[in-house]
Amino acid sequence: MTIQLLLITTILLLALVVVRYMRAPRRARLIVLCVLGTGAYLVWQPDHANLVAHLLGVGRGADLLLYLWIILTFSVILLLYLKIVEMNQMLTEVARRLTLLNPILPQPGHEDGTRPSSNNDSTRP
Repeated sequence: MTIQLLLITTILLLALVVVRYMRAPRRARLIVLCVLGTGAYLVWQPDHANLVAHLLGVGRGADLLLYLWIILTFSVILLLYLKIVEMNQMLTEVARRLTLLNPILPQPGHEDGTRPSSNNDSTRP
């Protein structure tokens, strides 16, 4: 019973964070809250998790939840990876546009396009 209270408290805190701080479309927040609600239900009724596990051909409800957790975790990792790739592409595009808007023109005596250094190395023989 103690572990159930700990798990339910954790799920409630996660739900509060989702409702209050998650900046995502309403549909995404609703999906997360449904997953948390299902988790809370299965914590209070572990026999129902066992029943569903047996219907799906898994030995125990805890094993089923572990398998679902692994699938969910890999899905989230994949989505985060795709988001990072998208953000890198956007950043590259922004950098290209800024470069085209503010080109560094070659300075006299510096045909390679570099700017003269400020530490007076150009005055050395």
